[in-house]
Amino acid sequence: MIKRILKSTIQFTKSTIASPTVKTIMGLASANTLATVVGFAGTLIQARYIVPEELGYFRGFAIASGYALFFSFGTIVILQRYYPYYIGKGNKEKALDIATICQTWNSIVFFLVSGIFCLLALIAVLMGNWKAMLAWLVQAVTMASLFYGGYLSATYRSGHNFKIVAKGALISSVAALFSLPVFFVFPYLALALRSSIGNLVNIVYLHIHRPLKLKFSFHWGKWFQLVKDGFPIFISDYGAWMGWITIEMTIVRKFLGTEALGLWSISWVLLELASKVPQAVNAVYTPRIAQTFGHSDNVKESMKICTKPVLFGVPGMVLVAGVTCAAVYYIIPILMPYYVDAIPIMSLMTLNLPLIILGLPNFLLVSMGKVVQQNIATYVSLLVFVGFSYFAITQGYGLPGVVLASIGGKAFRVLLVYVFIFLSYGKQPEPESIKSNPQSPEE
Repeated sequence: MIKRILKSTIQFTKSTIASPTVKTIMGLASANTLATVVGFAGTLIQARYIVPEELGYFRGFAIASGYALFFSFGTIVILQRYYPYYIGKGNKEKALDIATICQTWNSIVFFLVSGIFCLLALIAVLMGNWKAMLAWLVQAVTMASLFYGGYLSATYRSGHNFKIVAKGALISSVAALFSLPVFFVFPYLALALRSSIGNLVNIVYLHIHRPLKLKFSFHWGKWFQLVKDGFPIFISDYGAWMGWITIEMTIVRKFLGTEALGLWSISWVLLELASKVPQAVNAVYTPRIAQTFGHSDNVKESMKICTKPVLFGVPGMVLVAGVTCAAVYYIIPILMPYYVDAIPIMSLMTLNLPLIILGLPNFLLVSMGKVVQQNIATYVSLLVFVGFSYFAITQGYGLPGVVLASIGGKAFRVLLVYVFIFLSYGKQPEPESIKSNPQSPEE
């Protein structure tokens, strides 16, 4: 009996490792890991010349960018949801029509918002504040990355063109290295350059190799219909991702100051560097979940897509989190002496790694069109986070308390997502009796 179980486990593991999906994930993660190594080298040099107070001041301007992303009105999320859905349905014309509208809208908004930030940069330099001027210019570039870069990334993921995305990340990391010598002379200028050069190079590279070379065309009626159907989904996605991060930064900046925001920011950068593998897993599997559900309309079949990444990914990320927690206590005092106070924050933030994998089924909830459940999961958990943050600050727990409250809120959101998905199992019809086109934008 034990031999049979062991044999089955070995065969299952071998088949999993040999699968094209795992090879895709490993290829994407390997390129991203190389980019991570390059980025980490730059972060080490940056941390040697930029103190937490200065980093916190600079990062405070990113709060404006986080709120500005709201003006995408969910077109990137809509593209991620409906483009692979209609491809799975065999309706390529509808999919391309949606992509065209999303491309045009995000380009328009990017130019408008970036223009406003450039104007603020001009006002800052006229007032003699060159640090604010550089920070606003960086936010103008960030808008290009969030709006047009977000659109491009969605088209790559939907078309499973992960190699180009990985190459773009690597090339942009290498390009950012050219800013490092400037740290020896003008540290703050180097910080601004490092925060913008990589984004610019990545956007240009993705644009040149973009899988969908579409003309710019816009139709208010079609745009309104897309936003009408997709905006509730966007509200949920925004609250769970950029909105959550921005609110967390706002709380830290408002109640704990710029130095605390600097400590939080360096910890977040290291978390982003450590999360390349779980992000690669999600990037590969989210369009497959949408296409599977678009083809079958079956919750159980679509949920099976999440089994392997959760089964193998979560224990792996727990291990990575444990190793990272142990490592930072020895590495940070040597490599980043200005940021020793960030060690507890870095350790706590590693708990996000398994949550990234565990949150994969949320995209199935999106594909099911369960908009109310998505928003309940997101904003109830966000309220939990804000409430516990307030308690942590008033009770003197400071920055570690806020970070722990954030992780607790995210864990609660994952729990709610699983509850809503499993509650839908009993209502799921047999595959042959399923409707050919569930909730989706009007044809």
